[in-house]
Amino acid sequence: MFTLAQNPVSYPVDGVYSSFEAFRNGKPDLVKSQLIKSVQQIEFTIKQWSTTENLFYTDAQGNKQMLGRDSIWGFSESGVVHIFLGKKFHKIHTLGQISYFLESYPVIRNMAPVVTDTKAASYYRLLDMETGELYDYNPESFLLLIENDEALHAEFKAISSAKARKKKLYSFLERYNKAHPFGIRTE
Repeated sequence: MFTLAQNPVSYPVDGVYSSFEAFRNGKPDLVKSQLIKSVQQIEFTIKQWSTTENLFYTDAQGNKQMLGRDSIWGFSESGVVHIFLGKKFHKIHTLGQISYFLESYPVIRNMAPVVTDTKAASYYRLLDMETGELYDYNPESFLLLIENDEALHAEFKAISSAKARKKKLYSFLERYNKAHPFGIRTE
């Protein structure tokens, strides 16, 4: 079983991750100094790099390599994590043992990629930082995720109305994350 090291200053570690496991273990596959911006620019962020058309990096031998966007799980920069889903990076808004983010995609009309509708397909999601599994943001999923905290689970389950559970879900998420700190896995 893993225990969690408590060091909020160094986790999450800045870099690009090819897998959830690499992220949870705090071992980025690429660090910023390895990233190459395809357009000549002296200073850039990892986020700016991630949005360029072609992603390049320098390998261990100093050779320029191209990286397929689909091979990236996500990246972290200055404590902000983005995960790659549906050909788009999504910012994790609440980073904790159970993380919370909005998975959002623009709706394109008339097959013209420049014209987008003001409405987007959006889904609030939960990310279990123990397993890397994604869940819909709803009371049923949340109950599954907090089973290991008997008191909080019982308190949340005791809320009788579905509407009240939905309304209180985020505050319970914060309470759970406070009681179950998040950090780099150590054995």
